[in-house]
Amino acid sequence: MGRRRDDDEISVAELLRETGATPRSLGGPPAAAPFREEDTGDGYRERLEQRAREAAAGQQRAGRRIRWISAFAGAVVVLGSLVVIAVTSGGAQQRQATPQDPLAPATTPRPTTPALSRPSPTPIPSVLRQTSTPASTSAAPKPPPPVAASTCVVRFAVRDQWNDGFTADVTITNKSDQTLSPWTLTWTFTAGQRVTHGWDGKYGQSGSRVTVNAESYNGVLAPGATVSTGLNGAFDHGNPAPTAFTLNGARCDAG
Repeated sequence: MGRRRDDDEISVAELLRETGATPRSLGGPPAAAPFREEDTGDGYRERLEQRAREAAAGQQRAGRRIRWISAFAGAVVVLGSLVVIAVTSGGAQQRQATPQDPLAPATTPRPTTPALSRPSPTPIPSVLRQTSTPASTSAAPKPPPPVAASTCVVRFAVRDQWNDGFTADVTITNKSDQTLSPWTLTWTFTAGQRVTHGWDGKYGQSGSRVTVNAESYNGVLAPGATVSTGLNGAFDHGNPAPTAFTLNGARCDAG
């Protein structure tokens, strides 16, 4: 290793190279910076990227602070506005709740509106309807409807009878003022009797109900006239004579 020279022996160029200073001439443009090997290569790029990252991180921190301050300021403004609105509305409600009459001058009396005279209403006479109270609260029973007078008479006569059968004559009289043409007689047996044969009429039976239709030769029954018919019958539990007859739907008396 060579011997280092004394300080007075170091040239200006060597001094500038060791210190990294840039020589400038008075009154002229600055001289270009000397080229250094450490300003190139991967290490130099890494230093530049590191500085760029640090600068970006600083800007991000500053941006977050600014956003936080802005949000805080906005919240303070909103809260202040709400307080002002609440105070204002409360004062308005209090003013509305306590109406104040305008002050009139002490020497000027308040005018009064004369009351309008209204005509007195005309009294309307009230009429009370009086209803008669029945002497007895219990309603009188309604009389039964009148029974229409019969327009015919029927006589049912048993002429002969044996252990389980009988012979009967039936006579029909027209009491109305109208001619019946043709005529139909009906009655109902009460003990289950059965018609086995008939004459001077067309006999039919359904259950206990017997129907007799006129023949062609005795189908006209004038007012006051009488027609006769007959039958043979059977029975099991007695042979009571029927008592309810109808002629062309009208009730007949039993003769």
